[in-house]
Amino acid sequence: MAFQASGTASFSWSGVLIVRAGRSAVTKTGVALTAESLVLATLHENRAGVFIQSAVPDIAASSFTVHLNKSVTADTKVAWFIVN
Repeated sequence: MAFQASGTASFSWSGVLIVRAGRSAVTKTGVALTAESLVLATLHENRAGVFIQSAVPDIAASSFTVHLNKSVTADTKVAWFIVN
């Protein structure tokens, strides 16, 4: 059976990270990951020419890093969600 919700849903493994101006990556620590975990990320702000390059889990370190295609000129929000 697939997940189904009517109305607002809240998830414990989701949130927003900030990629600081002048940087192209941000790391989230303290997240439980398994080999089956899928880390999904999307820009939460419009930044011309900037996109998510990857969201790389590090199971041993209980963390993941979101990489952008280039450094940002202003602080930039990235929304994330972990499945499995």
